[in-house]
Amino acid sequence: MSSSDEEASSATEHEDSGDDETQNAIRDDLKGMSFEEIMKLKEELGARVYKEAVLGAQGSKETARKPKPKTELKRLNKNRPREMSSRRQVPFLGADQRAERKKGATEVRDPRFDEKSGTYNADTFKKNYQFVSQIRKKEVGQLKKQLDEVEDPQEKHQIKDTMQRLINKNVEDKRWHTKQKKVKKELAGIQKKHNQGQQPHYLTKKERRAKELVAQFEQLKSTGKLNKHLEKRRKKNAAKDRKRIGID
Repeated sequence: MSSSDEEASSATEHEDSGDDETQNAIRDDLKGMSFEEIMKLKEELGARVYKEAVLGAQGSKETARKPKPKTELKRLNKNRPREMSSRRQVPFLGADQRAERKKGATEVRDPRFDEKSGTYNADTFKKNYQFVSQIRKKEVGQLKKQLDEVEDPQEKHQIKDTMQRLINKNVEDKRWHTKQKKVKKELAGIQKKHNQGQQPHYLTKKERRAKELVAQFEQLKSTGKLNKHLEKRRKKNAAKDRKRIGID
């Protein structure tokens, strides 16, 4: 070994001994301090500087590099489930299936609850799916033909229920479109009054409901269904009254 190597090794040993003496002195000072004072000192210096001062630079590196011991999860025998750590959240049912699904290229999304599909606009939706009403009409025609061929009373009842449900949906869609036309007409009238510098009249819910009833009355009268509608309403109100006073 050369003289330069000997001098370098002696210098490092001297530095290590000096660091040990400093650390021992710091530890002796810390022994006389309370826990609150130690924590306050740690906050002022910082965790890294505090560790280097107490443990030394080499010791703090070793503690940082020291890997965490891996706990081996055991089970009593092969037929029993493996014991899981309580520190780790238990996955929901189907987590493995979801992981496999993520690997695939296709992604199934429900447009009703997905923000990527944009906001729902009822007017645009009804216009885009107007063809469904025509499909329902065709289905009603097919069910009418099927009703003539069927003899089983229970099956006939099911076909009639299906037909009535399809007809009601078409009537509801037609009513919605009629209402939207009236609303647009009303808004156009309000805008026209604004443009002319006049104060428009905004219909209340009560006034709008009265207008709708008048329009419904005129429509039933023109189609000759007014008496049938009034009789139906009378029976409905009578059934409500009987139910209210407890008469079967």
